[in-house]
Amino acid sequence: MSFKTLLSRSNPFSRWPAIFTITLLTNISVVALLFLGGTPDTTVEEAQQIISGRQEATDEVKPVIYTVLYTEEGFEPDNLEIPLNAQVNFINETDIPLWVGSDPHPTHTDNVAFDAHKDYARGETYSFTFTTTGTFSYHNHEQWIDRGFIHVVDAQNPLPDIDKSKSGDTLIRDKFLAMFIPNDPNSIFTIIDALQADPFLSRNCHDIAHDLGHEAYSLYGFSEAMTFNNPNHVDHPLVQYICAGGYMHGILEQLSLHQPEFLTQPDLICAAVPEEDQASCYHGVGHVFMLAYERDTAESITGCRQIEYDSDMYRCFEGVRMEQFWGNTEHIGTDTLGWDLEDPLAPCIAAQTDEKPTCYLYSTFGYLRTHVKDYPGAVNLCTESDVSAEDSKFCLKGLGITMMSKFKGQNLEGSEVYVAELPYEQRYAFYQGVIGYALLSGVSSQELTNTCGLFLTDSLLCYEVLQESI
Repeated sequence: MSFKTLLSRSNPFSRWPAIFTITLLTNISVVALLFLGGTPDTTVEEAQQIISGRQEATDEVKPVIYTVLYTEEGFEPDNLEIPLNAQVNFINETDIPLWVGSDPHPTHTDNVAFDAHKDYARGETYSFTFTTTGTFSYHNHEQWIDRGFIHVVDAQNPLPDIDKSKSGDTLIRDKFLAMFIPNDPNSIFTIIDALQADPFLSRNCHDIAHDLGHEAYSLYGFSEAMTFNNPNHVDHPLVQYICAGGYMHGILEQLSLHQPEFLTQPDLICAAVPEEDQASCYHGVGHVFMLAYERDTAESITGCRQIEYDSDMYRCFEGVRMEQFWGNTEHIGTDTLGWDLEDPLAPCIAAQTDEKPTCYLYSTFGYLRTHVKDYPGAVNLCTESDVSAEDSKFCLKGLGITMMSKFKGQNLEGSEVYVAELPYEQRYAFYQGVIGYALLSGVSSQELTNTCGLFLTDSLLCYEVLQESI
């Protein structure tokens, strides 16, 4: 099933024919009888039988009802899978006031409808029908240490597989996926710690982290997967620093499969995350648009333009362009990249002015897909005479990001040789990419300070860029 098909499922007008039929059935007339398959000779009694039969056929199936008890030990069960449109009754069996609310506490923004809005006393029941698939973590607003998870599935409409890990990385990815513990979001931190204990892996895990984000959302829901609702979050880095944002972007991708309507108001999702993580959130929204629109860059950029603030819109452009030039196609459901591998700058030349910086930033990613390790050729691409001075800087900055990946966050001084002949401004832009992405990937400022000391000619420039980046 394509993502666009998922979008169509949320269309409230898709049930119009059924509603129209029911409306006609309320009026016993010749027209109604003809519509129902009757004839002008049909009696009132026969018509009523037709109406009754049609009403039975068009009535929605009564929801299956599940029960969750609130006890002195918390919610029982505290991890429940239910079908779409099922009802859950939360019954208070304690003297503690029960106010069921979607995470996070106290805003309840993961699912604003899933909120009792008041206390329920012993013996009272709060009922809620889940009309959207996904994972919804929840808590007692009055004692929010008591938590639970509801997994809403639609067996008739399975979701597409959007795994992003490349074939050579699936074994290591599966090792980390196996470390997730259902009902225990703290296992996220175990995985983060294991990733960061391996310097090589921690700086080259962006695609793998997308898949980890998919699994985290499926197990724990949005805010729990994002960890900002977890008191242990303070002992770990910002979510945007987990594999250079890949983990967060995976959460957003999986969320969008269940709640495609958020693409019409992307600000609502990112406004709910901590301010320091919001920029990376909007970058992730760019990835989501490319997933939703099957790598249609123009449509995805239009989606980004719904974002209220220009600075956040810019970060969304980044996600689109990164997906355009570097992302694979298997998880999208298409076999085309949407651009000419031999002419990666063409989309950037054709882009609107405010889109050009992000396009040039990732253009060398595209060049190196077919010109593997041709870093001198990438430098020449960025410094061609028909590329403006400003666009050239963004292109070289993007190449610097790629070089950080080439050196796996180590021996970065080896990148110096590729830009030795460039003027100061262009070398500065290049090192902005190298150092900025190194910091985002978990390389410490002390490590980078040591690296700057190893440069043969650009040590001072390296220090300058490092201080600015910090």
